[in-house]
Amino acid sequence: MDAAKLKAATTYNAAADHFDDEPLQFWTRIGQRTIDRLELRQGAIVLDVGCGAGSSAIPAAERVGPRGQVVDVDLAERLLEIAVEKALRNGLLNVQFVAKDMERLCYPDCCFDAVVAVFSIFFVADMAKQLRELWRMCRPGGTLAVTT
Repeated sequence: MDAAKLKAATTYNAAADHFDDEPLQFWTRIGQRTIDRLELRQGAIVLDVGCGAGSSAIPAAERVGPRGQVVDVDLAERLLEIAVEKALRNGLLNVQFVAKDMERLCYPDCCFDAVVAVFSIFFVADMAKQLRELWRMCRPGGTLAVTT
């Protein structure tokens, strides 16, 4: 992992225990709004990059239902642990959390119905290149949702 990514992961891991505190509720609010606007169908397969503590992952998993799947990636392992706890608390078994770099995903072309990046795209040096990579993984007719 390069120095900038290591710094970001370390910073977010250090702040993880406060991600659900009242001053940071914008994560939950924007994550939920992003998923609401996608109008995901039951059974959809979703990729959530930079998922953090699950602000968009949890609503996406609820929306796609038990026949759907949500794959969530983030560099901050402590945030992923919190997201796993939330998913289990909500009885969500259709969600997978993976410690991974969004620039090294290696998923095949056209494998997701939707790709979501909430407050994460600005962590890469070449955002246009990363957007093309995320779009490559969307199925024809799929949706790419990016918030900044």
